[in-house]
Amino acid sequence: MSNAKYFINFGMDEDIVEDVRKKLTYIKTCGNFTGEKGNKIYFEKYKVKNERGGIVISHGFTECIEKYMEIIYYFTREGYSVFIMEHRGHGRSGNLGANDKSQINVEKFDYYIEDLKYFIDNEIKIRKNKKLFLFAHSMGGTIGTMFIEKYPQYFSKVILSSPMLQIAIGKVPGAIARLIAKLALIFGKGDDFILGNMPYDGTYDFFLASTSNESRYNYYYREIVSNNKIQRGGGSFRWLYESLNAIKYALKRGNIDKIKAKILLFQAGNDGLVGYGGIKKFAKRCKTCKLIKFKNAKHELYLENNDILEEYLDSIFKFLENNT
Repeated sequence: MSNAKYFINFGMDEDIVEDVRKKLTYIKTCGNFTGEKGNKIYFEKYKVKNERGGIVISHGFTECIEKYMEIIYYFTREGYSVFIMEHRGHGRSGNLGANDKSQINVEKFDYYIEDLKYFIDNEIKIRKNKKLFLFAHSMGGTIGTMFIEKYPQYFSKVILSSPMLQIAIGKVPGAIARLIAKLALIFGKGDDFILGNMPYDGTYDFFLASTSNESRYNYYYREIVSNNKIQRGGGSFRWLYESLNAIKYALKRGNIDKIKAKILLFQAGNDGLVGYGGIKKFAKRCKTCKLIKFKNAKHELYLENNDILEEYLDSIFKFLENNT
């Protein structure tokens, strides 16, 4: 990797943000496709000349493409084309909330995987002699893990960044949480908000943010409050039930054994959203996995302070560039 200088004031310095935005606009195309159950799925593609490979991004819970602008820039600057879609019920890919348009809901977790497959098959297509990699964060990490278990031939290398392989629900065991969510569905409450979750209300709360970097948090906050199409709040009991079942599937030894890709797995030491147990179990069971821990980092490693971010990105690019 080149000795790149990362943006110390990204999000605070509007000139830097605007410069990145302009550079990406020159190589950006966007569109929609029809996913499972007729849902319209929004995507963007950033193609570079003489690319070293392509990176598909699978984003996390409540997120949208705007949150990845900085890391998309770093990927393209290092010579990688980037392909990113907004998962159903997120961003510009429709509203699935039954009680509030900002609620995250999903009919079946498998639809996330099949949408991603359609995106690759029809919008990225076969890329002769060009490598394709996956970068998957949080909920997108569950989607990515299931994808490479179901379709192991698509990616040669995969980056799982703070993957949602266990949901941090206080001291409630996963089996109990799954039972509570199932009972909510049985009693017709599946489309209600999970206890403690609520509609999007625009509250500024850096104290509870999943990054330690306030300028990066501020950039994304400004993007969200200024565009009601991408505003998302909490999840439904149906989403929770589907997600917990997906995690159970992803961690089964027999499914992990189907993985062919080499995996770089990141764990954040101060992660308040995903539990450590799932990551630890996956790393132990997956023979092609390398685990890297950042003791003082929060959940969103790709938006962390520069000392963490530089080491994080260095690890990613070395992993992608290594031919072994």
